[in-house]
Amino acid sequence: MLLASGVVVVLAGGYWLMESVRAEGSQQGRSGALIAVIGLVSGLAQVVIAGLAFRSTSSARTVSVGLAGTATSERPGMTSLTVPELVAAHVRGRERLVDELAALYRWRGRREPRVRVLCGMGGAGKTTLAQLVARRLAGHGVQVWWISAATEAGLQTGMRQLTVSLGATDGELQRAWSGLDSAPDLLWRLLARYPGRWLLVIDNADDTRLLSPADEPVAAGRGWIRPPTRRGLLLVTTRDGTTGTWTAMPRPDLHASDRTAWCRLHLIGMLGPADGARILVDFAGERAGTMRDAEALARRLGGLPLALGLAGRALADAQEMGLSGSVTTFVDYQAALETGDVLLKAPEGPLTEAQARRLVSRTWELSLALLDGRDMPEARTLLRLLATFADAPIPTLLLDSRTMATSPLFAGLDPNGLEGLLRALTGLGLVALDESTVAGRSAGRVVLLHPLIRDTSNHHLHLGGQSQAYLSLAVTLLAGLADGDPDDSRLWPRWRAVTPHAVHLLTEAARAPDAGIDLLTAAIDIVERTCHYLAAVGLYAAARDQLAVLLPVCERVRGDEHPAALAARHQLAQWTGRAGDAASACDHLAALLPIRERVLGARHVDTLAVRHDLARWTGEMGHAAAARDDLAALLPVRAEVLGVGHPDTLATRHALAHWTGWAGDATAARDQLAVLIPVQRQALGGEHPDTLTTRQSLAGWTGWSGDAAAARDELAALLPVRERALGADHPDTLTTRHELARLDRIRGERGGSARSARRAASRPGTDPGCRAPRDPVHPPWARSVDREVGRCRGGS
Repeated sequence: MLLASGVVVVLAGGYWLMESVRAEGSQQGRSGALIAVIGLVSGLAQVVIAGLAFRSTSSARTVSVGLAGTATSERPGMTSLTVPELVAAHVRGRERLVDELAALYRWRGRREPRVRVLCGMGGAGKTTLAQLVARRLAGHGVQVWWISAATEAGLQTGMRQLTVSLGATDGELQRAWSGLDSAPDLLWRLLARYPGRWLLVIDNADDTRLLSPADEPVAAGRGWIRPPTRRGLLLVTTRDGTTGTWTAMPRPDLHASDRTAWCRLHLIGMLGPADGARILVDFAGERAGTMRDAEALARRLGGLPLALGLAGRALADAQEMGLSGSVTTFVDYQAALETGDVLLKAPEGPLTEAQARRLVSRTWELSLALLDGRDMPEARTLLRLLATFADAPIPTLLLDSRTMATSPLFAGLDPNGLEGLLRALTGLGLVALDESTVAGRSAGRVVLLHPLIRDTSNHHLHLGGQSQAYLSLAVTLLAGLADGDPDDSRLWPRWRAVTPHAVHLLTEAARAPDAGIDLLTAAIDIVERTCHYLAAVGLYAAARDQLAVLLPVCERVRGDEHPAALAARHQLAQWTGRAGDAASACDHLAALLPIRERVLGARHVDTLAVRHDLARWTGEMGHAAAARDDLAALLPVRAEVLGVGHPDTLATRHALAHWTGWAGDATAARDQLAVLIPVQRQALGGEHPDTLTTRQSLAGWTGWSGDAAAARDELAALLPVRERALGADHPDTLTTRHELARLDRIRGERGGSARSARRAASRPGTDPGCRAPRDPVHPPWARSVDREVGRCRGGS
């Protein structure tokens, strides 16, 4: 109400001010102008206040999220480009490097390398250092984006989300993530146009193969890592400090002549005894002992920041509880390190990964012993369960206490008990609870686990032979979150959270020697669905890669000629082609076709689907005439087996017209589509997406045939139908609107001649319309395999 009144006052004030200007010079005009200005200011103030009130109300209406099994609304998305909250409140020994990186936006830093790689072993504090730099620069007005490269799906999703936030169109996204164009090229074009200062952090990029094209080093500069302009800075954290990977030199070896290099490595080593002691004292306070005692303990812990933080938190917690016999001093903690099954020797020289794992294992055992003393033994079990998942944020909604309580691992657990366990682990620094945000709003809590703690916990699980029980529970929990239709865009945030964990759990289950068929089958089903989601959002390469992991497991569990295994092979071919490799797609389908003919028969619907898609990718390889001939031979068989009005038969007719046009006969393509549309209207309905896609194609081939006016009329008639059936902002609707506007512009500029239209139609890189259509928005002739996989999913 306040907003509406404010708008009215602004409009009235503006009108009065205009009338006062016309009466300039008169007393009435001067007083009227004064009143008008007051009205404008008052109205604007009301609009601002109403906007703030709306924002506050919207924030208040945000559904609170928590653990599964508690009162929550819908499941939110977990992918965020914001900087994670600092887990470590006290950071020592890194001040000089933080100052150096933050100073790169100053005048003296303008010629310095704009790509900085923070490398070092796990637990050294690389991510914490990047968080410090990001927080400081964000406070100085720098736009900061944070993307995790721990998994390929997480990296691809983050980069795609960043590209969207930078203003990429739907068409650009589709071409880039389908392999038709380069996704890194698109991102860096948009970054080059970004008007302000920016920082992009790529965290946990341990597998550097994900950062560049296949068989190319990162230093080639053709992948995600490239030299930014002076307005930008790229910060990468990784365990890979190999100079050859980045073609950079550590800072001590850098000469003045090397300042033109665009990438520089910073080795993040262990802390010295003095800095390590300050961290211990920051956490535990002076009651834990002298600075000399703290330095001795810091040396014993090898200067590893992660271990120092765990020890400091454990001492602080023990002091707060005040239980008799607790370890509360630096001297006692050092003595406790020497007890247990394995004697922890002091490191000699630089700390190795194996030593760090043993160190973390011993320090966390001391922390968990505190929780055992509080009658919380399930904390150890929960930590091991969390470590079973992938190196990615774990939504707290995934941790359904009711499902966990059915497992012997967590018998009798309730939501309050689970909440208490998580908070206890967080208090000791073993996990972190972060508030994920999307578009500036809370999107729910996620659990973060340090990679070194995860690796060490998994090592214990495998040694103890307990991985089977934890894997089974993890898959069951993930299956509870992986429900719903992957094609439903409203559920995509949920699928984004599930995806990185799905293929990880399948891989672990496949490696486990005692994994049962039920466990493997459940894991296979989840990965099949996440692959479907990845393809639905256009991440075809990621879908292909996950299917490549899935297929051998599926063949092992169900048999290599089981319908579900054959459907997975078919799907792998589809996503391979959509990822830009039509030749490999053809190879996959050519190998699959004789197997389907032998197992199912030459006229089985799934065999005919393989023939259909083989023709499609044959055409995509540039053999349009061969594709046309194969489809012409397939069409009567599909019509006889399925019926003339079946969606698959209609898809083959559409594809036949498409490749007829690309084989050089645009007029025949137009005529075939014109005959197809009435059949689709009768069989599917006039507003079915397939029918509307055929009408779009008809307009394109009509224009290509030389009748630009008829093409324009067809698009003008199609646009309101698509707006009504799909929505004004649907990609298909935007495509029609774009092409209609383009044809109107061409007619206005060049008189609308057929020659002008055909010249415009031949321009590469445009969407369907006057040019020969490529049917980029999921054409009906590319959907048969999706229906087939739906039939076979979960088969036994």
